[in-house]
Amino acid sequence: MAQPFTSYEVDNDRSFRDALKYASTVVQDLRIPFGLILRDFYRSEQSIFKLKSPGLYPDFKSGGVNSPYAKAKQKAVGFKYPLLVRSGSLAASLTGPSNKGSISQITRLSLTFGTSIYYGIYHQSDKSRSKILLRKFLFIGPEAPRFATSQQMGRLERWNGILNDFIFTKLVQAGNA
Repeated sequence: MAQPFTSYEVDNDRSFRDALKYASTVVQDLRIPFGLILRDFYRSEQSIFKLKSPGLYPDFKSGGVNSPYAKAKQKAVGFKYPLLVRSGSLAASLTGPSNKGSISQITRLSLTFGTSIYYGIYHQSDKSRSKILLRKFLFIGPEAPRFATSQQMGRLERWNGILNDFIFTKLVQAGNA
């Protein structure tokens, strides 16, 4: 027995798909907005590594600023805060494109950024832990409110705005906006 089948095609869907296809023919190089997005990322990332308190991060384990780890960090590097800074390697890799450990690549149609510092994954991971507390440093989407400073909040909206403005300007220049 044949199963009932219904198919719909909404004219708006077709129009939207056609508009996206056309936009992709007009805008074939996104290096300018990608550069602006990358600059925004590095600027906003700097605020994490300048915190003079725990901010929204979990503070030191039991004992807080008087815990053995906090005291050892103070003795070893001369400061307790920011929490995500000890050697400075992670901070450097996430605050400038030419810094050691930084991953930063822009092509005409792609943007890749991040860090190659090996222990960064432990801070970023949601897995249970016993040594390194959860202290994420990459905030792009809905996880941001948990730890992000005001500089990281709204990144996705800002970056979408940068892309939308660029594409709209190109479409206007082509006479089809």
